Amino acid sequence: MGGNYSAKMWTLRTGGGSNNIATRFRRRFYRLRTEGSGPAREATAIGMGVFIGCLPFYGFHLLMCWAFGTLFRLNRLKVYLAANISNPFVAPWLIFGELQTGAWLRHGSFQSLSVHAIRTADIRSVGVDLLLGSVVVGGVLAIIAAVTTYATLRASAGDVGFTELVRRAADRYVDASITTWEFARGKIRGDPLYRAALFGRLLPSGGTLIDIGCGQGLMLTLLAEARRAVDEGESPLSLPVPPRFDRMIGVEIRPRVAGLARDALKADAEIVQTDARQMTFGHAKAVLLFDVLHLMSAAEQDAVLAAVANTLEENGVMLVREADSSAGLRFQVVRVGNRLKAMAVGAWGQQFYFRTRTEWLEVFARHGFDAEVRAMNEGTPFANLLFRLKVAKPSASGSTLRV
Repeated sequence: MGGNYSAKMWTLRTGGGSNNIATRFRRRFYRLRTEGSGPAREATAIGMGVFIGCLPFYGFHLLMCWAFGTLFRLNRLKVYLAANISNPFVAPWLIFGELQTGAWLRHGSFQSLSVHAIRTADIRSVGVDLLLGSVVVGGVLAIIAAVTTYATLRASAGDVGFTELVRRAADRYVDASITTWEFARGKIRGDPLYRAALFGRLLPSGGTLIDIGCGQGLMLTLLAEARRAVDEGESPLSLPVPPRFDRMIGVEIRPRVAGLARDALKADAEIVQTDARQMTFGHAKAVLLFDVLHLMSAAEQDAVLAAVANTLEENGVMLVREADSSAGLRFQVVRVGNRLKAMAVGAWGQQFYFRTRTEWLEVFARHGFDAEVRAMNEGTPFANLLFRLKVAKPSASGSTLRV
């Protein structure tokens, strides 16, 4: 995929000539967040930042990070963030270690911490000890940080195709706000659901996809960018062919969030701002219900599932992600997260109706679905499950066949 895509996307989104303050700020921040990408350069940026942060040139760290980051074409924001190793909680211990290291290298012994030694200390000698120690300690810590960062990034280097799709999908939100863009980047990249839905061979292609409770349209933007990459011949051959649909519809009840989805997707999907519990569905090849059912009462869950069962075409698929309420501590993390999110958006009275893994399977079977289930919590502290549902076909005896 083209390395200049991010810059091109920004030009397309801003029209290339907007001069208002908000646009200029977003342009600058966007470039700071995306410059100097790649495992080697990002590892170098982190290592350099740690090294600068260990040097006793307090008050000049920002200037040094900016200068060296610019000189070596690194991500200056990451250089400076790494330099904050010398924060108020760590700096005293860091200075002590550097001072003692420098003293041992120069004199073969550590600095005495007695009152007399402190009062009679040669400030110039102490300064040299500190500077020498900071270079040695900073160098060691920088190497450790750089190697660790490089190893971490290289471990996911085989997923570069998906990483680029994440970048493209998130860039659709860059003109909304920095917060919206950062959320999209972090959510799509960090939540295993998106990669599984895109490359896990879970969804059939063709027909209509309905994403119920689509939020700001993250899954829809990812599908749209995957389709574009395939059409432009930029989809890595090492990745499975992603599903593609003739029509995509997102359903979202919140006006502002629906607006974000509509602005990001434009002609790639239709965004309907309505309550799915009151919506009449047309025929669909695939339906998504990600983290939605637990926001409804038991009766409302039944009504939506019944409607979807009548909506799905032959061989159609519904993907449902929900939490397993029997999962102990992991489920409590889900519960607390949902409550905090509800409070943050002012929905203090929001009620939740979770079920155990067994109960979810039972309610799906009651509405005529055969279910495959897999854990969907890799890399997260949550008790999430992904259900792949198909309408059960009647057997010759009138019973249903289990997939």
